[in-house]
Amino acid sequence: MVTSHPRLALFLLAAATVLYTALLVEAAATRKPWNDEAMAAQAAYNLGTQGRTGVDFWDVKSPFYPGIKQHSYYIFPFQLCALAVWYKLAGFSLLSTRVISILWTLLMLAAINQMIWCLTKSRGLALLSTVLAAADYHVMTEAAFGRYDTMVAALGFGAYALFLSLRQKHLLLAIALSNLSIAMAGATHPNGLIYFLGLWFLVLYFDRSRVGWKILAAAAIPYLVGAIFWARYIFEDFRSFQTQFAMNSGGRYGMLHPIDTLIHEIQYRYIRFYGLGPHSAGHSGGYIRLKALSLVAYAVGLVGCLSSRSIRSDARFQPLLALLGIHFFYLTFCDNMKFAYYLVHLVPLYWAALAVFVYQSVKRGRVPQWAVVVMLGIVAAVQVGGILAKIRLNDYGKSYLPAVEFVKRQAAPTDLVAASCSFGFGYGFDRNLIDDDTLGYYNGKRPRFIVAEEIYESTWQDMEPLFPAIYRHVRDVLSTYKLVYDAADYKVYRAQP
Repeated sequence: MVTSHPRLALFLLAAATVLYTALLVEAAATRKPWNDEAMAAQAAYNLGTQGRTGVDFWDVKSPFYPGIKQHSYYIFPFQLCALAVWYKLAGFSLLSTRVISILWTLLMLAAINQMIWCLTKSRGLALLSTVLAAADYHVMTEAAFGRYDTMVAALGFGAYALFLSLRQKHLLLAIALSNLSIAMAGATHPNGLIYFLGLWFLVLYFDRSRVGWKILAAAAIPYLVGAIFWARYIFEDFRSFQTQFAMNSGGRYGMLHPIDTLIHEIQYRYIRFYGLGPHSAGHSGGYIRLKALSLVAYAVGLVGCLSSRSIRSDARFQPLLALLGIHFFYLTFCDNMKFAYYLVHLVPLYWAALAVFVYQSVKRGRVPQWAVVVMLGIVAAVQVGGILAKIRLNDYGKSYLPAVEFVKRQAAPTDLVAASCSFGFGYGFDRNLIDDDTLGYYNGKRPRFIVAEEIYESTWQDMEPLFPAIYRHVRDVLSTYKLVYDAADYKVYRAQP
């Protein structure tokens, strides 16, 4: 057995981590950038170099982004602070923006392993849960993406692990550190609230008789300190904060329309994002539907655990199933945006439930071990194969870069280029780039070049029923431009003399 040879086990763990990290880095290097990454990246870069969190590519006359040159209030501050420090260490680039997301993912997986071991006291079960979570397609996809979701998940699951590891001997320290981690998660994204609910469920489940005023005071300190610093930042330009925050938070709370949000949850989170619905440009094909194999695995684990009295009544597994319920309820009924990014907060718990079910089934002799190994191996191979397919697709090198190089050759330094801010990673954020999908509706500017791709095209489609006047303006402007580049989902329009 490997567990009887600790040096061999350590070597295998290190080798697996290196290979896994290399896979994620390659996925990060071949994926075209997205506007979410650029928004945070330039704001963090400006914070580290100029002391301001504003960005330079938004239309300052737009009613949605007042004060945007100085403050980016639509992004929570802790991510910007962490990124600014990271850029000092690793330099500013698209890849470095994604590498820190990979590091957060590794920390998240370590926290999940520790959390499940603390709950079950089974190293095998903890390792199986962690491996299944690591091989999840959506976990790997978010790891290779420069958003803040893996950071929130690492801090949230880290809070669970800290509390469970320290609670028996050092409850006060466990409360202080775990709530500090939750406070940092909440200062990164509102989804930190998921882990606040989960953490306090664990506190009350295990130690409600030990919770006194000292414990509550230790828990409150991180939130109070964070609130003081955040409030100071907000009141630097409160009106801009109000407008930006309202713009970015509108329509996010699904509890106001529970039936609709449940329907949307099924349509988007479990149909579209698992290959059973419409796909992104360049990512269609029959093999995409293989992602739905994960849904079968989730269902097997969840139904298996809930239908087994021995699992439901086992004190080792009850907190884990309760956390799954909390995370599922929040993402289903409290989050109305239904982004695939947020699956990183939920799927590790689905895999933990499957691990518990198969582990108990093998232990009781209901399923042969070899059959479990084969089935889980197929599920993992399909998901890793999906990442390898995206690497082979290489939409960064085959789609994004050619468009960037074309505009670089055609545009003079003084030419205004309208494009999604994601274009700035390759083109340069300092090359007279403006992210204005209204094409001058508010500012009257006429760019020399317009770069249209998936982001702009979908925005223009949404404008037609919601903002018909802006939509007509966009179409009128495009009719006066000449299409000079059309390849691999990118179109470049040049203004006519």
